[in-house]
Amino acid sequence: MKKIGLFGGSFNPIHLGHLRAALEVQTAFGMETIMMIPSARPPHKFAKNMAPAADRLEMVRLATAEIPELTASDAELRRPGLSYTVETIERFQAEKADADLFLLIGLDAFLEYDTWHRYPDLFQLVPIIVMPRPDHAMTDLTRARHLMEKQLTASISTRYRYDASPPRFMHPVLKPVYIFEVTRLDISASRIRQLVKTDRSIRFLVPDTVRQFIIRKGLYQ
Repeated sequence: MKKIGLFGGSFNPIHLGHLRAALEVQTAFGMETIMMIPSARPPHKFAKNMAPAADRLEMVRLATAEIPELTASDAELRRPGLSYTVETIERFQAEKADADLFLLIGLDAFLEYDTWHRYPDLFQLVPIIVMPRPDHAMTDLTRARHLMEKQLTASISTRYRYDASPPRFMHPVLKPVYIFEVTRLDISASRIRQLVKTDRSIRFLVPDTVRQFIIRKGLYQ
């Protein structure tokens, strides 16, 4: 079966760190594509400084237009209500029954999954690929492993066991959880928004088509 990654986020805006991480996961796991899925109404984000969902989707489309391994998805914009990850996964499973799906998330988000809607269901639905982020205080993979193990055994199951090759947590029934090291480009969407607000350049932090779109639309001013 073909493999497809699901990489969701506010993408406010999408930047080169997102794109590089997605490409490295796509290559390492032999995925046909990674769906880049901007949240329409993220339940954990405040509306302040959030660009309209249609604009964030367009930036993802512009960013991935010349990257065949990555695909922009409007899945969460087509669904009413808050953008819950578990519902997005279920929708993709219904639409792509011929594919093995994987969920990509950053380490900071993983350590907060127990605040997510129907979070125990995630571990029954798809393997999860966790990527350490450069702006996270915890950067050592050994420490990442211990934090993830503590989180998993406390809120999901004590039967998760660590396997070093490849680095992942395995369970006899539930889906595996991988730790995957990506190139940690020290770029953040919040920093990009601040640069735009203070009329400073964001060149080489986002694709140039995205930079031009932000200027043209007057986003983050």
